[in-house]
Amino acid sequence: GMYRHVWLTKTGPLHVAGYGTFVTSEVKDNAADVTARVTVVNEGANAATFDVEQTIVDADGKAVAQGQVRQAVLKSWDSGEFSCVMKVANPKLWSIETPQLHKLVTTIRSGSTVVDQYETPFGIRSIRFDPNQGFFLNGKHVELKGSNNHQDHAGVGAAIPDALQDFRIARLKTFGCNAYRCSHNPPTPELLDACDRLGMLVLDENRLMGTSEDQLDHLKRMILRDRNHPCVIAWSLGNEEWSIENNEKGARIASTMQAFAKHLDPTRGTTV
Repeated sequence: GMYRHVWLTKTGPLHVAGYGTFVTSEVKDNAADVTARVTVVNEGANAATFDVEQTIVDADGKAVAQGQVRQAVLKSWDSGEFSCVMKVANPKLWSIETPQLHKLVTTIRSGSTVVDQYETPFGIRSIRFDPNQGFFLNGKHVELKGSNNHQDHAGVGAAIPDALQDFRIARLKTFGCNAYRCSHNPPTPELLDACDRLGMLVLDENRLMGTSEDQLDHLKRMILRDRNHPCVIAWSLGNEEWSIENNEKGARIASTMQAFAKHLDPTRGTTV
Protein backbone atom coordinates (compact mmCIF):
# COMPACT_ATOMS: atom_id res chain seq x y z
CA GLY A 1 0.00 0.00 0.00
CA MET A 2 0.91 3.68 -0.07
CA TYR A 3 2.97 4.87 2.85
CA ARG A 4 4.16 8.25 1.50
CA HIS A 5 2.43 11.33 0.15
CA VAL A 6 1.41 11.20 -3.52
CA TRP A 7 0.93 14.45 -5.43
CA LEU A 8 -0.53 15.21 -8.85
CA THR A 9 1.14 18.25 -10.39
CA LYS A 10 -0.67 20.12 -13.16
CA THR A 11 1.28 22.50 -15.44
CA GLY A 12 0.90 24.48 -18.61
CA PRO A 13 2.72 23.36 -21.78
CA LEU A 14 5.70 25.65 -20.94
CA HIS A 15 6.92 24.84 -17.44
CA VAL A 16 9.78 24.02 -15.11
CA ALA A 17 10.62 20.32 -15.28
CA GLY A 18 9.91 18.19 -12.24
CA TYR A 19 12.85 18.58 -9.84
CA GLY A 20 14.18 20.87 -12.55
CA THR A 21 16.17 23.32 -10.44
CA PHE A 22 19.70 23.01 -9.08
CA VAL A 23 21.04 25.66 -6.71
CA THR A 24 24.71 25.80 -5.72
CA SER A 25 26.68 28.41 -3.82
CA GLU A 26 30.29 29.49 -3.41
CA VAL A 27 30.94 31.29 -0.15
CA LYS A 28 33.86 33.67 0.15
CA ASP A 29 34.47 36.29 2.82
CA ASN A 30 31.11 38.00 3.46
CA ALA A 31 29.37 37.11 0.21
CA ALA A 32 28.09 34.14 -1.73
CA ASP A 33 27.77 33.56 -5.46
CA VAL A 34 24.60 31.53 -5.90
CA THR A 35 24.18 29.73 -9.22
CA ALA A 36 20.58 28.87 -10.11
CA ARG A 37 20.07 26.36 -12.90
CA VAL A 38 16.61 25.53 -14.20
CA THR A 39 15.44 23.03 -16.79
CA VAL A 40 12.45 24.33 -18.75
CA VAL A 41 10.21 22.09 -20.87
CA ASN A 42 8.09 23.18 -23.84
CA GLU A 43 5.36 20.63 -24.49
CA GLY A 44 3.42 23.03 -26.71
CA ALA A 45 2.74 22.60 -30.41
CA ASN A 46 4.79 25.71 -31.30
CA ALA A 47 8.18 27.16 -30.41
CA ALA A 48 8.17 29.35 -27.29
CA THR A 49 10.04 32.54 -26.39
CA PHE A 50 10.12 33.37 -22.69
CA ASP A 51 11.97 35.01 -19.81
CA VAL A 52 13.34 33.19 -16.77
CA GLU A 53 13.29 35.30 -13.60
CA GLN A 54 15.10 34.10 -10.46
CA THR A 55 14.63 35.60 -6.99
CA ILE A 56 16.36 34.52 -3.78
CA VAL A 57 14.26 35.08 -0.67
CA ASP A 58 15.63 34.80 2.87
CA ALA A 59 13.92 33.28 5.91
CA ASP A 60 12.23 36.60 6.68
CA GLY A 61 10.62 36.74 3.23
CA LYS A 62 12.97 39.47 1.98
CA ALA A 63 14.32 39.31 -1.57
CA VAL A 64 18.13 39.38 -1.28
CA ALA A 65 19.17 38.78 -4.91
CA GLN A 66 17.67 38.59 -8.39
CA GLY A 67 18.72 37.33 -11.81
CA GLN A 68 17.17 36.75 -15.18
CA VAL A 69 17.53 35.16 -18.60
CA ARG A 70 15.78 37.18 -21.30
CA GLN A 71 14.27 35.96 -24.56
CA ALA A 72 15.09 32.28 -24.16
CA VAL A 73 13.77 30.06 -26.96
CA LEU A 74 12.70 26.42 -27.00
CA LYS A 75 11.39 24.46 -29.94
CA SER A 76 8.19 22.46 -29.65
CA TRP A 77 8.67 19.39 -27.41
CA ASP A 78 12.16 20.48 -26.45
CA SER A 79 13.82 21.24 -23.13
CA GLY A 80 16.84 23.26 -22.07
CA GLU A 81 18.81 24.36 -19.01
CA PHE A 82 19.18 28.05 -18.24
CA SER A 83 21.37 29.48 -15.49
CA CYS A 84 22.31 32.73 -13.83
CA VAL A 85 24.64 33.71 -10.99
CA MET A 86 23.43 35.99 -8.21
CA LYS A 87 25.55 37.59 -5.48
CA VAL A 88 24.19 37.54 -1.94
CA ALA A 89 25.87 39.96 0.46
CA ASN A 90 26.38 38.90 4.09
CA PRO A 91 24.45 35.65 3.66
CA LYS A 92 23.01 33.80 6.63
CA LEU A 93 24.70 30.42 6.31
CA TRP A 94 23.03 27.07 6.90
CA SER A 95 24.68 25.12 9.71
CA ILE A 96 23.88 22.53 12.37
CA GLU A 97 23.47 25.21 15.03
CA THR A 98 21.74 27.81 12.84
CA PRO A 99 19.93 26.05 9.97
CA GLN A 100 19.12 29.20 8.00
CA LEU A 101 17.12 28.46 4.86
CA HIS A 102 16.59 30.46 1.68
CA LYS A 103 14.12 29.99 -1.14
CA LEU A 104 14.63 30.32 -4.88
CA VAL A 105 11.52 31.51 -6.71
CA THR A 106 11.70 30.69 -10.42
CA THR A 107 9.20 32.50 -12.65
CA ILE A 108 8.66 31.65 -16.31
CA ARG A 109 7.13 34.60 -18.15
CA SER A 110 5.81 34.51 -21.73
CA GLY A 111 5.31 38.10 -22.81
CA SER A 112 3.48 39.70 -19.88
CA THR A 113 1.96 36.41 -18.71
CA VAL A 114 3.38 34.26 -15.93
CA VAL A 115 3.03 30.67 -17.17
CA ASP A 116 4.80 28.89 -14.31
CA GLN A 117 6.31 29.59 -10.90
CA TYR A 118 8.46 27.07 -9.04
CA GLU A 119 9.83 27.35 -5.49
CA THR A 120 13.04 25.66 -4.34
CA PRO A 121 14.09 25.73 -0.67
CA PHE A 122 17.89 25.65 -0.25
CA GLY A 123 20.68 26.68 2.07
CA ILE A 124 23.83 28.68 1.51
CA ARG A 125 26.77 26.74 2.94
CA SER A 126 30.10 25.17 2.01
CA ILE A 127 31.15 21.55 2.57
CA ARG A 128 34.34 19.61 2.00
CA PHE A 129 35.99 16.37 3.07
CA ASP A 130 39.73 16.33 3.80
CA PRO A 131 41.50 12.92 3.72
CA ASN A 132 43.51 13.78 6.82
CA GLN A 133 41.31 16.14 8.81
CA GLY A 134 37.78 14.96 8.03
CA PHE A 135 34.64 16.97 7.32
CA PHE A 136 34.31 20.76 7.17
CA LEU A 137 31.08 22.77 7.17
CA ASN A 138 31.42 26.47 6.33
CA GLY A 139 35.18 26.14 6.85
CA LYS A 140 34.75 24.72 10.36
CA HIS A 141 35.83 21.19 11.24
CA VAL A 142 32.88 19.05 12.35
CA GLU A 143 33.20 15.56 13.82
CA LEU A 144 30.36 13.50 12.39
CA LYS A 145 28.41 11.72 15.12
CA GLY A 146 25.76 9.78 13.27
CA SER A 147 23.14 7.12 13.51
CA ASN A 148 21.74 4.69 10.97
CA ASN A 149 17.95 4.82 10.65
CA HIS A 150 15.36 2.78 8.78
CA GLN A 151 12.37 4.66 7.40
CA ASP A 152 9.80 3.03 9.70
CA HIS A 153 9.10 4.11 13.27
CA ALA A 154 7.95 2.23 16.33
CA GLY A 155 4.18 2.19 16.72
CA VAL A 156 3.27 3.49 13.26
CA GLY A 157 5.24 1.37 10.77
CA ALA A 158 6.30 2.91 7.45
CA ALA A 159 3.44 5.43 7.04
CA ILE A 160 4.98 8.07 9.29
CA PRO A 161 3.10 11.33 10.02
CA ASP A 162 5.14 14.39 9.04
CA ALA A 163 5.31 15.64 12.64
CA LEU A 164 7.01 12.41 13.68
CA GLN A 165 9.88 13.15 11.29
CA ASP A 166 10.57 16.35 13.23
CA PHE A 167 10.24 14.49 16.53
CA ARG A 168 12.78 11.86 15.48
CA ILE A 169 15.39 14.39 14.31
CA ALA A 170 14.92 16.61 17.36
CA ARG A 171 15.30 13.62 19.70
CA LEU A 172 18.43 12.41 17.91
CA LYS A 173 19.97 15.86 18.35
CA THR A 174 19.35 15.67 22.09
CA PHE A 175 21.41 12.44 22.09
CA GLY A 176 24.32 14.32 20.52
CA CYS A 177 23.75 13.17 16.94
CA ASN A 178 24.57 15.59 14.14
CA ALA A 179 24.41 13.14 11.20
CA TYR A 180 21.76 10.76 9.88
CA ARG A 181 22.23 7.89 7.45
CA CYS A 182 19.16 6.87 5.46
CA SER A 183 18.98 3.10 5.07
CA HIS A 184 18.55 1.37 2.83
CA ASN A 185 16.67 3.47 0.33
CA PRO A 186 15.97 7.10 -0.55
CA PRO A 187 14.11 8.77 2.34
CA THR A 188 10.75 10.44 2.17
CA PRO A 189 11.21 14.14 1.26
CA GLU A 190 9.58 15.18 4.53
CA LEU A 191 12.47 13.60 6.44
CA LEU A 192 14.98 15.72 4.54
CA ASP A 193 12.80 18.80 5.07
CA ALA A 194 12.99 18.15 8.81
CA CYS A 195 16.78 17.79 8.64
CA ASP A 196 16.99 21.07 6.71
CA ARG A 197 14.88 22.90 9.29
CA LEU A 198 16.49 21.41 12.39
CA GLY A 199 20.13 21.18 11.33
CA MET A 200 20.98 17.50 10.78
CA LEU A 201 23.59 16.33 8.27
CA VAL A 202 22.47 13.49 5.98
CA LEU A 203 24.07 10.63 4.06
CA ASP A 204 21.40 10.03 1.39
CA GLU A 205 21.29 6.39 0.32
CA ASN A 206 20.39 4.71 -2.97
CA ARG A 207 18.99 1.16 -2.96
CA LEU A 208 19.86 -0.74 -6.16
CA MET A 209 23.50 -0.99 -7.20
CA GLY A 210 24.23 -1.64 -10.87
CA THR A 211 24.85 0.01 -14.23
CA SER A 212 21.69 -0.92 -16.12
CA GLU A 213 19.46 1.88 -17.42
CA ASP A 214 16.89 1.15 -14.71
CA GLN A 215 19.41 1.05 -11.87
CA LEU A 216 21.09 4.29 -12.92
CA ASP A 217 17.66 5.89 -13.30
CA HIS A 218 16.90 5.09 -9.65
CA LEU A 219 20.12 6.87 -8.63
CA LYS A 220 19.37 9.79 -10.95
CA ARG A 221 15.89 10.35 -9.60
CA MET A 222 17.18 10.39 -6.02
CA ILE A 223 19.93 12.90 -6.77
CA LEU A 224 17.72 15.22 -8.84
CA ARG A 225 15.06 15.15 -6.13
CA ASP A 226 17.40 15.72 -3.17
CA ARG A 227 20.39 17.75 -4.39
CA ASN A 228 18.98 21.12 -3.26
CA HIS A 229 18.73 20.01 0.38
CA PRO A 230 21.56 21.68 2.35
CA CYS A 231 21.43 18.85 4.90
CA VAL A 232 22.67 16.30 2.34
CA ILE A 233 26.48 16.17 2.45
CA ALA A 234 27.17 12.95 0.48
CA TRP A 235 25.52 10.20 -1.55
CA SER A 236 25.58 6.54 -0.60
CA LEU A 237 25.48 4.49 -3.80
CA GLY A 238 24.30 1.32 -2.04
CA ASN A 239 24.58 -0.96 0.95
CA GLU A 240 25.18 -4.62 1.85
CA GLU A 241 25.66 -5.93 -1.69
CA TRP A 242 27.73 -8.86 -0.48
CA SER A 243 28.28 -10.53 -3.88
CA ILE A 244 30.04 -7.47 -5.35
CA GLU A 245 32.06 -6.34 -2.35
CA ASN A 246 35.85 -6.72 -2.39
CA ASN A 247 36.01 -7.85 -6.01
CA GLU A 248 36.68 -6.36 -9.45
CA LYS A 249 33.04 -6.52 -10.53
CA GLY A 250 31.93 -4.43 -7.56
CA ALA A 251 34.74 -1.93 -8.09
CA ARG A 252 33.74 -1.41 -11.73
CA ILE A 253 30.04 -1.01 -10.84
CA ALA A 254 30.80 1.46 -8.06
CA SER A 255 33.22 3.42 -10.26
CA THR A 256 30.59 3.82 -12.99
CA MET A 257 27.92 4.85 -10.49
CA GLN A 258 30.33 7.28 -8.85
CA ALA A 259 31.08 8.99 -12.17
CA PHE A 260 27.36 9.12 -12.99
CA ALA A 261 26.56 10.71 -9.61
CA LYS A 262 29.36 13.25 -10.06
CA HIS A 263 27.88 14.22 -13.44
CA LEU A 264 24.51 14.96 -11.81
CA ASP A 265 25.97 16.67 -8.73
CA PRO A 266 29.63 17.74 -8.75
CA THR A 267 29.32 19.36 -5.31
CA ARG A 268 29.19 16.18 -3.18
CA GLY A 269 31.22 13.03 -2.75
CA THR A 270 29.98 9.44 -2.78
CA THR A 271 30.44 6.31 -0.71
CA VAL A 272 28.89 2.84 -0.27
